[in-house]
Amino acid sequence: MLKLKVCIVGGGITGLTAGYELVKKGHKVTIFEKEENYGGLVDTCTINGEKLERCYHHIFTSDNEIISLIHDLGLENELKWYEPSNSIYINELIHPFTTPVDLLKFKELSLMDRVRMGLMVLRAGFIRNWQEMEHMTAKEWIIKNAGKTVYDKVWGPLLYSKFDIDAKDISAVWIWNKFKLRGTTRGKNIGREMLGYMDGSFGKVLDEMVIKITEKGSSIKTNMPVSQIIPLEDGGFKVCAGGVVQKFDAVIVTVFPGMLYDLVPQIPANYMEKVSKIKYKANICVILELSKRISPWYWVTVAEEGFPFVLAIEHTNLITDRRYKSSIMYLSRYIDTNNKLYEMPDDEIISTFLTGAKKVFPDMDESLIKKTYVNKFTYSQPVISKRYSSVLPEFDTPIQGLYLSCMAQIYPEDRGLNYAVRMGKTIADRVV
Repeated sequence: MLKLKVCIVGGGITGLTAGYELVKKGHKVTIFEKEENYGGLVDTCTINGEKLERCYHHIFTSDNEIISLIHDLGLENELKWYEPSNSIYINELIHPFTTPVDLLKFKELSLMDRVRMGLMVLRAGFIRNWQEMEHMTAKEWIIKNAGKTVYDKVWGPLLYSKFDIDAKDISAVWIWNKFKLRGTTRGKNIGREMLGYMDGSFGKVLDEMVIKITEKGSSIKTNMPVSQIIPLEDGGFKVCAGGVVQKFDAVIVTVFPGMLYDLVPQIPANYMEKVSKIKYKANICVILELSKRISPWYWVTVAEEGFPFVLAIEHTNLITDRRYKSSIMYLSRYIDTNNKLYEMPDDEIISTFLTGAKKVFPDMDESLIKKTYVNKFTYSQPVISKRYSSVLPEFDTPIQGLYLSCMAQIYPEDRGLNYAVRMGKTIADRVV
């Protein structure tokens, strides 16, 4: 079998999975990551000696791709399953929102609206031909299936908190898949959802892949941005990274697709015109290290327009074995990079988020905060608009041997650990 020398641009979970799969098949890879650490959205920090993702993560029981990878790496004993406690903050009150019974008790909606909303979520699991929904927005689909009140009070504010100025254009396919996914995580017991988390964080999965990759003579180079990819007339590529030029048989790009033209000026204009239509939201994720927990909830969805964050996730209400020695809370906001909040200094972001947190959690007091961490991710969430399949990039670019594998290609599912792993496996098979 021909042994390939493959360059991978981007050391996130997709790039690492692709590299791991390729070295298992006997090929040699070099992974270039521009940041100081590999991991991308799964990058970790250390709090009180414990690794923790800089942005919240968990997996579902239906996430077969990442579960399979964890087993393949011999880490299955590190994966644990927990029952979450979820809620929604609306009209200045937190309401339980974990089980179907919680929905029936949700007094912000009339009984009829609660029933219609429950039926909408239930029906989502039976829809197979999602292509028929591509022409509709999420707003149109929700109003059609559950009514305007359900949209105005619950899903409209959530969509605006998630997608801001693009909320009105979000595809029905995106929201349908969210409903469908949550239904499949309950299995036979419709009232009980289980979430998975790795002892020591999902960074363990990344670290183990790096060990396996380097053991086979391949490498990952951090602090090493790729500046140019030059296709060669006789096949293959020259890749310039950190002022050094190396030759490769194939190149996999796992970063924001809009960067392709800067990396490969020879790429056809019509391809870049299509790719340039894909828009991303950035993310601000603030971690609060607290001296004690301030709520009984793991996941609080904030359904309030104009609120500084959309999610409050008290990680230590899911992982309760006290390994962190503090309570850990994430406050998350999806945002455009030109939004003034994104451009604020860290101390102003923290102040803004804490103002919101005090409204959601009456017990929140700044004296409880031991430390704060502000994390920003420029390319965090693709904006899935109507007819998204028409702009969905192919894995094979117009240049032979140059491949694209990024979160913008995860469709009709939404981006997540499981699908990032699937992308890495898929692109590795395609290169071979």
